[in-house]
Amino acid sequence: MIVAVVNATTASIQPADDGLAEGFPEADAWHLLDDRLVTEADAAGGMTPALARRMLALIDHAVRGGADAVLLSCSMYGPVAGLARRVHEVPVIGSDEAMFAEVARRSGAVLVLGSLESAAADSARRLREVADGVEVRALAAPGAAAAAAAQDWPDLTDALARAAQPLLGEAELVLLGQYSISPVHAELAARLGTPVLSPPLAAARALREALT
Repeated sequence: MIVAVVNATTASIQPADDGLAEGFPEADAWHLLDDRLVTEADAAGGMTPALARRMLALIDHAVRGGADAVLLSCSMYGPVAGLARRVHEVPVIGSDEAMFAEVARRSGAVLVLGSLESAAADSARRLREVADGVEVRALAAPGAAAAAAAQDWPDLTDALARAAQPLLGEAELVLLGQYSISPVHAELAARLGTPVLSPPLAAARALREALT
């Protein structure tokens, strides 16, 4: 089965592939990339209607090209997935939609980790919108962005662990807020002794459930 992954940065391609390999190994990933989606949204102060239409056009291209499902790997464009589902019959999901749905079925407190303050805060805000009964803490991990960009996974694990450890007593679950930091989810869980959710893995499992 073909899963089209719409990327706004090259940094999300490998994490999406890793998530599919673990959570939906039968899937054949087809990557589409518009590497100006994030920079133009940042310059405009957020996703604009024109940028949303551009994402919808990419989704339409994927569906017309034979994709059995579409995954948007950029969290900023997650709301477009809902719009696309109104016009396409194939599953279309946002980057962290499946992970948030899993958290919403729980109770207690969770810690959202990001490589940047803005990314962590955005993920926490969107999670609160769908998980009313969950206490959400957000935290940026100093050094995580540089480690992820360099694909230095030991340094990334160290950076995330240092940030999370002081708050582990207040959270039962750790969420990784970006695809770029998700490759170390298993190592981080082992280091912390706490469950760690990876958005691309949760998305892959949700797509597998929807398609098989």
